[in-house]
Amino acid sequence: MTTAARPTWAPAKGGNEQGGTRIFGPSQKYSSRDLAAHTALKPRREGQDTQDELQKRNLREELEERERRHFSSKDKSYSDDRDRRKGSQLLLEGSKRDAEDRIVPRSVDADDSDMEVKSDNESDDDDDDEDDTEALLAELERIKKERAEEKLRKDREEQEEQLKVKEAELMRGNPLLNNPTNFSLKRRWDDDVVFKNQTRGESKAPKRFINDTIRNDFHRKFLQKYMK
Repeated sequence: MTTAARPTWAPAKGGNEQGGTRIFGPSQKYSSRDLAAHTALKPRREGQDTQDELQKRNLREELEERERRHFSSKDKSYSDDRDRRKGSQLLLEGSKRDAEDRIVPRSVDADDSDMEVKSDNESDDDDDDEDDTEALLAELERIKKERAEEKLRKDREEQEEQLKVKEAELMRGNPLLNNPTNFSLKRRWDDDVVFKNQTRGESKAPKRFINDTIRNDFHRKFLQKYMK
């Protein structure tokens, strides 16, 4: 309900708090949402994968253990095969270590010509092997290049053949190009009917405009039709 019709018992009074003379001062009231929040980071505690705990853990062993449990649940023979492979690997590493320990480097004299001849022969063999490898690589590159060119040529020929076939189909699908001498239209269904174009020779009366409701053509036709 509006209060516009009611009398004003306490009219507004002007003062220093209105208009351009309004006095502003710092407010002592503030909202709780304006307070600073989340001012400290939450560090990881013990048992939450701290940096020291991660350094002490062996992540590889844990991953392998999880993989072993997973595949063992899928296949029962996986654990036996894994243990067998691990044992053979340990044996191989132990034999390699023993062989390295048994090897004792011997001193080579300056007059030992057999070692020099053997080294020369090995270097010659290495050079021959490098030359053969370069020749084989060059031959392989040449074969790859020829095959690529042959493939491009075949693709080009196939595209040209497809274009020719498409053009031939378009030519056969055009009736104007198939029968250029026969342009006769099909006969209509009403060509041989008796009552057709009966008013072709009759002359139509031109319409005229007469600005008179008594003498215009519509009024004359109306009188002739209904009042005669």
